[in-house]
Amino acid sequence: MGRAVVMLSRLRLPALALAWLGATLWGCFDDRSRPTVPVLVDVTVLSDPTGADIVLDGESLGRITPATLTEVPAGQHRFLLELSAAPTQVFSWADTVTVLEEAVDTIDVALEGGCRFNCPLLVDRGRIRCLFNNYGDTCASVFFDLVPALEWPGTSGADYGAGGRLLVAAILDDDAGAQAGDTVATQVYEAAWVGRRPVASSLSGLRQVKQLTYWATSLFSGASLLGLSVTETLVAVDSAGAEDVLFIRLEVQNISNDERYRDLYPSVPAGGYTLRELYLGFGLDGDVGAADDDAGTFDPDLDLAFIYDADFNDDQLGDFGERPALVGLATVEPPAVATRRTLTLWRVTDDWDGGDRQDFAWRLLAGRLRSGDPIGDHPSPDIGHASNDLADYRMTEAYGPLRLAPGETIEMTVALLLAEPVAGTFTPGTRIPPGDPTDPDRTILDVAADLRALAADLPVLWARYRP
Repeated sequence: MGRAVVMLSRLRLPALALAWLGATLWGCFDDRSRPTVPVLVDVTVLSDPTGADIVLDGESLGRITPATLTEVPAGQHRFLLELSAAPTQVFSWADTVTVLEEAVDTIDVALEGGCRFNCPLLVDRGRIRCLFNNYGDTCASVFFDLVPALEWPGTSGADYGAGGRLLVAAILDDDAGAQAGDTVATQVYEAAWVGRRPVASSLSGLRQVKQLTYWATSLFSGASLLGLSVTETLVAVDSAGAEDVLFIRLEVQNISNDERYRDLYPSVPAGGYTLRELYLGFGLDGDVGAADDDAGTFDPDLDLAFIYDADFNDDQLGDFGERPALVGLATVEPPAVATRRTLTLWRVTDDWDGGDRQDFAWRLLAGRLRSGDPIGDHPSPDIGHASNDLADYRMTEAYGPLRLAPGETIEMTVALLLAEPVAGTFTPGTRIPPGDPTDPDRTILDVAADLRALAADLPVLWARYRP
């Protein structure tokens, strides 16, 4: 560089031009702010779950998480992490990341996904065959093309369920910042949950166990409930007395303060938030053959809700067309601190998906339906909506009011159960109304005697077969 300066001085250039040219050449040859070689750093890549393939800028590296990548140029890079698990479950994360000029940079992320449609995930140890997916949809035929998802008995081809999933509604507490006081709720069929890790399966003697994990996702900013993670355990038993039962254990945790969760859902404030006045219950869209001529009712003493074909005659059910089963939903273990239980029905036209109807969802689960709602409330404090009309019904048993702070967990266990109507108590083609749920002398209770007896046995069966 000195040699160039000497040459310039001999040319006797004007002082200003000389100064400009010298500064320019110095910048070209010795600008330490723009190194001539890239800065190489190490990048540690972590994922939950582990074992994801690492793809960097479109190129598979042949490495899986956790891993430390060496000599990665600082700057922007496109990362893809992908975990595949049999059968047809794919969990992934992708983003453009700015790698910092530090000795070691770290990427620590959560994977989402799984299989949602036509998934070969099946519980079939007893006489109930239940197809499910990673998105929290259990025994849900709407996610399977022309395949029964709640099939009973065995491989009869008779389908009794369009959809089943955990339903939650709550109010955001004061720690939610600008969102405090908002009512939030999961959806009935639209995306409410997304898978977090592959399904774990085990067989032990007569018992079959499937465990899936998912957490709350959002279609509508500020409308869907966020910040919950769920571990759902399905238990089926091939044993007399339990073969017509599917147990569903639900562990619900507030993970709104999880930084990996907030990276994906930045609308959740730093530190997370508390959910108050929370109600939750497993919702089942039970379809007994053709759905629009079904009826539904409850046996409050047994924590039992059930849906049935109103005239016990449906040619869609094959050999069971003149004795279609009753589809029950019963609570085995309610949340420990819940003080209120709501048994309720609602119709397909009352689903709150796709609109600003979270307040209605909360009132339905809380058993506080009011004037102006599309369905009315029963006078009993334990009963939400009940009707003698025929419709395509959904049902749930919801519990609350609960308070769930970041890091806290709520647990509950429910069961799906099916039973034939008792012979001699009904005539195919003759309608039997549900009547008032508080009336213990209704005819439908005699028809459902076997279902009710099974519901009464659930605590003993669960104690015997729980994992």
